[in-house]
Amino acid sequence: MPNSVSDVPANVPAPIAVGVTGHRAERLGTIDQSVLAAQVDGVLVAIERAAHGACFRLVGSLAEGADTIMADVALARGWQVDTVLPFAREIYERDFDQAEAAKLHRLLAVSTDVFELPGARDESGGSSSAYERAGRIVLAQSDLLLAIWDGEPVRGRGGTAQIIEEAIATSIPVLVLDPESPRPPQLLWRGLNAHELGPESVETVARGTVQDLPRLFSTIMLAEAPPPDHSRRGWLEAGRRAYALAYPLLLAAAGVRRPRAADFRKPKPPPRPASIADPGSIDARINHTLLPYFDEADCAATHAAQQFRGAFVSNFALAALAVILSLLGLLIPVHLKPLLVLGEFTAIASILTITHTASRAGWHQLWLDRRQLAEQLRCLALSARLGDLLLHGVAGESARAGTIMIARRLGLPSARVDTAYLAATYARFIDLLDDQMAYLGREAARMHRLEHRLHRLGAVLFAVTALLCIAVLLIEGLGALLPDRMAGLAHRLPLGVTVISAALPAIGAAIYGIRMQGDFAGVVERNEILAERLAQVRRIAIDEAASFDGLRRLVARTAELLTADVSQWLRASKARPLALPG
Repeated sequence: MPNSVSDVPANVPAPIAVGVTGHRAERLGTIDQSVLAAQVDGVLVAIERAAHGACFRLVGSLAEGADTIMADVALARGWQVDTVLPFAREIYERDFDQAEAAKLHRLLAVSTDVFELPGARDESGGSSSAYERAGRIVLAQSDLLLAIWDGEPVRGRGGTAQIIEEAIATSIPVLVLDPESPRPPQLLWRGLNAHELGPESVETVARGTVQDLPRLFSTIMLAEAPPPDHSRRGWLEAGRRAYALAYPLLLAAAGVRRPRAADFRKPKPPPRPASIADPGSIDARINHTLLPYFDEADCAATHAAQQFRGAFVSNFALAALAVILSLLGLLIPVHLKPLLVLGEFTAIASILTITHTASRAGWHQLWLDRRQLAEQLRCLALSARLGDLLLHGVAGESARAGTIMIARRLGLPSARVDTAYLAATYARFIDLLDDQMAYLGREAARMHRLEHRLHRLGAVLFAVTALLCIAVLLIEGLGALLPDRMAGLAHRLPLGVTVISAALPAIGAAIYGIRMQGDFAGVVERNEILAERLAQVRRIAIDEAASFDGLRRLVARTAELLTADVSQWLRASKARPLALPG
């Protein structure tokens, strides 16, 4: 068994997390705990058989009763055990008598990771709040919740019934073992429905048995696969960089930014300094497991975006060029016209080749998928420090699979949430906000300049065309008034003007097509709105006193803003796939 989830080799699936909740010893009453342990063992055997070849970790709080029974059984079966404590361990052990405290110490000693939350008994409702907080961290870690529950409604804050309700509300499947009933364990899982029916509760969620576990784990283990590579044919790689140059050249021509050396090669992740974090810490896991994937996804998204943008810029430019070459046939000698025909054919063939290549290579979809994955990993790098792995409710199936694959390898932080831990996490959070706001500001300014200059250039081209038309009308009028003097000019000028007056609108139409395809104005608007919302979150973070719950709330809000912005951007981008300009 690996010492921690981060020790799992990249080609081996990470442990599936089974969270636990259940009644305490006094609630179990006269139930024979050895019999209950045998029932739990039977359930774990059913889980192992349903997910053949997988390994598991049990996540719970080691509360006296159901939690410790399940932990002992899981350890006996070779499972990894991770523990979420509602308080610092020396405070938590006050809930136990001497014998049970010794058992707690033993289980903590064999737990792979122990996350000690900042519960405070001296506050009003502090104990209930602490147990509720611990239960929610268990849910945030879990692929499946195993509950020892008698079916009775909620009796107190943070109790078993509440945690089960919250699990179902967040689409976490729950396997319920009723210690007072002879009926087999029940699987409460919305995935048993034939159709998506919206939010569920304990009363409405579909019910199954352990016979449905193979179906459940086939769904859970599907998310272990990384997102597919949309570059399906190696020969497509060769032309990518040439097409990708069109977009940075457009930025340079518009005076938005100068060409960079990076524009001429495939992006590579920047070197990161060697980590000095403790090898078992969550920081080391993030540095070792998450950041390489984030860098790869971010570079892949940047490269695919440049390819896609370069492709549509090339297409519209080549379409305008084909029109211009055709018009030049009116001016040049006949023996040179085959060269123009060849050039026009080459332009049209290039458009067809670019469109076909981009579609086969999936540049557009690759860009969207990798950008979504990168943003989810950006949020995960912070939320994982607070025990939230983003296993549930992540939009985008391909990106979700990549996020879950990495999240399972991060597992539970092995740390005590004290003042220093909170301060360090707050500092990382502020850095994330500042970094994102700075990026959004730069990108909005760049896209605003590009949109404004392209719009102005297009307007100038059409204005020049209108002036040329007026000039032709004046010349024709003078030709009618002064036929002897103006005959030669009236004969030569209109043909050249005809070519120019047709070429300029073709270029203007190409510029308009680039603006609409790139949606530069929309990018500016979305970036400015998101930057302002992140600034509001930052002001709240600065004004509020540092607390674990407050930080979790702010991180969740930031993740919601970033992923919602990506989802909105994806919807806008998917409405503009690469197509033949026509």
